[in-house]
Amino acid sequence: MGIIPRPDTVLLVMGVLSKSKEALWEAESRTEYVFGPLLRKTDPEVFEGFTSYYEREMGPDLLRSYWVFAEPVVRAVLVEAKLATNRIERKMSIGSKRTVNLDPGLLSLESLVLATTKPYSHRIYLSKGIYGELSYMFRKGGGVDLLEWTYPDYRRSLVMDFFSGIRKEVLLI
Repeated sequence: MGIIPRPDTVLLVMGVLSKSKEALWEAESRTEYVFGPLLRKTDPEVFEGFTSYYEREMGPDLLRSYWVFAEPVVRAVLVEAKLATNRIERKMSIGSKRTVNLDPGLLSLESLVLATTKPYSHRIYLSKGIYGELSYMFRKGGGVDLLEWTYPDYRRSLVMDFFSGIRKEVLLI
């Protein structure tokens, strides 16, 4: 019989799309209230050229930022984190339209896993309508392996370097 080891703690991360800087700041405040302070975040950039999926609901010229929370978490938190971010999105909506899109994930030594509510063949059902999607696999030497379904904006060197740097600085200690 195998011994089940206690899993290492990981860091909660978030990909954030926002209609405005004001909505971004409000989302940051609301998520910090739920998940604790941010360790690091990227400066907001115009989200263009990746997909028009969000434009109908949120409008053009969206801002994209990536956040990492300071407090380590257990891996099982991903489902509850996605449910909590969905509640924040609803509270910040104007009418039936979101002003912010919050996509939590888990950064570990070996991978970056994002949460989603959309099923697909490469996504693993976790519970409560939430799926996990492996987006990065980290090599021992520090390299990042992307997968065919890794989102285009997560393929950018700036984003990979951001998450790789956090992994190296915080998780490899």
